[in-house]
Amino acid sequence: MTPEEMEAAIVANLQEKTGKALEEWFEVLRASGLSDKRAQKEVLKKVHGVGHFQAQTIVKLHAQRLAAS
Repeated sequence: MTPEEMEAAIVANLQEKTGKALEEWFEVLRASGLSDKRAQKEVLKKVHGVGHFQAQTIVKLHAQRLAAS
C-alpha cells in the first residue's frame, strides 16, 4: 500500500473509527485555537483518543486546507 493509499484509507475510515468525519475533525482543530501542528496532534491524541496516524493525517490535511484558502 502506498502512502497515498494509506492516507485515503485513514480518511475513509475516520467516521467509523473515531465517530467523526474529516470535516468534523477540522472543526475540532479550529475550535482548539492551536496553530502548532505538534500541539494539534497531541490534542487529538490525548484529549480525543485519536490514533497517531489518524491525528497526523487530520493535521496534515487541515494544514493543506488552510494553505489553499
